[in-house]
Amino acid sequence: MTSSQIFLFGCLTFIGGVGLASFWDFGQNSILAFFILGVFFLSVFQSRKPVAGMGVLILCVAFGLWLHEAAETEMQQAKNGLRNFYGQELALRAKIVEEPELRSGSMHMVIQPEFVSQGRILLISREKRDVQYADVLLVRGKLERPRVFNDFDYEDFLAKDGIYAVMEEPALEVEQTGAYRHIGERAMAATFWLKATFRETLEKYLSSRHSSLMIEMLLGEKGVMSDELAKNLNATGLRHIIAISGMHIAILTMYVMSLFIWLGFWRQQAFYVTLVLVVFYVVLTGLNPSAVRAGVMGGMFLLGQHIGRVNVSLRALVISATGILLFNPFLLTRDVGFQLSFLAVFGMIILLPTILSFLPKKIPARELLAMTLAAQVFTLPILIWNFGQVSLVSIVSNILVVPIVPWLMGLGFFLMVVGTLIPALGFLVSFPVALLVQYILWIVDVFSAFPFAAIQTENLSFLWLVFLYIPIAFFYWKFRKKQEFLGFQR
Repeated sequence: MTSSQIFLFGCLTFIGGVGLASFWDFGQNSILAFFILGVFFLSVFQSRKPVAGMGVLILCVAFGLWLHEAAETEMQQAKNGLRNFYGQELALRAKIVEEPELRSGSMHMVIQPEFVSQGRILLISREKRDVQYADVLLVRGKLERPRVFNDFDYEDFLAKDGIYAVMEEPALEVEQTGAYRHIGERAMAATFWLKATFRETLEKYLSSRHSSLMIEMLLGEKGVMSDELAKNLNATGLRHIIAISGMHIAILTMYVMSLFIWLGFWRQQAFYVTLVLVVFYVVLTGLNPSAVRAGVMGGMFLLGQHIGRVNVSLRALVISATGILLFNPFLLTRDVGFQLSFLAVFGMIILLPTILSFLPKKIPARELLAMTLAAQVFTLPILIWNFGQVSLVSIVSNILVVPIVPWLMGLGFFLMVVGTLIPALGFLVSFPVALLVQYILWIVDVFSAFPFAAIQTENLSFLWLVFLYIPIAFFYWKFRKKQEFLGFQR
């Protein structure tokens, strides 16, 4: 194996090690045995490159096992600092460390209490509180352990982000506003202010139902839509159009890059300008972790478009996933968003040429439709396994909706900027935005009303997840096309 191949397979085996540690507790002795075995192969058989390369891969597996084990130990220690106070009424001093989220019917605030060195607390209030990022609060309330809802382990979901306790309806008093410790926090506060301004603009010019969809689609905020609308989007297989995922970013970059080339930019110029806009978009969401990961994954697809080679794009995708897991190994199995972003971009990279070969060239938005189908094919098993639902109308609903999504996003961004700077023009721009949103909502309402729109497939085992990917692998093997990756020529 060449050095680049060893590096690539090293990344893959590292990810495999993290995955194994996520399901089984290997213990320090087993991990040490892996390290010793890897060092043995690498040192004793140094002259025999295949065997030495095997030693490197074993070391990468061991490193993945150790990293997850170390993160798990650190998490348990941080949990213990708050676990002793579960069920108790506490009065504490804390700082808001993430952007407060105003959701439908509640407000969520993440705080870092001063009485523990690690571990965050999620504050939940049914009323909107006048607090901002980096405010120092005096908090009084009952500290609770995160609950488990049906089959959803909310405790594990919060723990991946360092949140180990919940406090509902606390009494709050702002002791200090904007307690910034460094320029980074000031920059984040400015970003959150801009984001809040854009949200107010959307709410000003659009109805509540329309603005809730646009806020989640453009700004990456969660829980803004009503539960009914979210349920209907899931039933029609259209929830992905509002989620900031790798597919979301990839589709956006494809159209933005094409637009710049149409405007007269050279391909390389269009690539760099689009990359800057992707970074700005991720920053605009408040550097939300899920948006950052989606930006990285979507950026890998953009890189593939720029270079025009599938293998380079795949390597970049694997390396980016490795980098993300180095910072937080829990994401591999505990964050559905990470899984969907990775698999969506992976599907677009390897299946796009094949799916394009099946679609007639006269179909409107042919590339966009192919990207969506490729992403959905690879993410469907994960969606079924995690959410226990299959949409039977998703193909038709996506054909009717997906082609207009880039136009809606472009007009939505234009509305946010123009409506903020020139209010008189905001009303004019809001009309086409409202028209497109209403069309999407009409499709959602019509198709979700069908009694057969979706079927439930709850309590599937992990083996079912593996089984669902077998026909996908067979389809790729049988119909793969050795074509140049979708690129843009100038």
